[in-house]
Amino acid sequence: MLVSLLNDVRSLGPKGAIVDVPEGYARSFLFPEHLAVLASKSVVAADKALDDRPKESKAEREERELAGEIDGLEIVRLVKQEKGLPASAVGREDVKQGLKELGFKVPLDFIGLKKPLKEFGTFDVPVTFPSGFESQLSVIIEAA
Repeated sequence: MLVSLLNDVRSLGPKGAIVDVPEGYARSFLFPEHLAVLASKSVVAADKALDDRPKESKAEREERELAGEIDGLEIVRLVKQEKGLPASAVGREDVKQGLKELGFKVPLDFIGLKKPLKEFGTFDVPVTFPSGFESQLSVIIEAA
């Protein structure tokens, strides 16, 4: 008899596992103790579908976590002022350095800044990871 465990059962498995047990064991112990329920065909099919789905790789998991951590961060870059404009432009390397100062290591290729920023203000910069995750940073350029 296939049952779905409602709680961890040491001899059978963790909560949510679908296991095959003798009918008498299920009816006399598991069901009365509310440790399991009869596994319907749809539950068995859903469990099989979960086993068949592709697993997330370590690199994808790390990229997903990093994308979540840096999403919405503000990076402030202080630039010398010359005639009301920044004396130098802020590029991808500067954004990478700002992330590094905050404790994040992001490859230069992931930073989606097309052209260097040449004026003061706040700019949205996308960070796109190869696994498809994306974050949005705010780069703030201020006069030093």
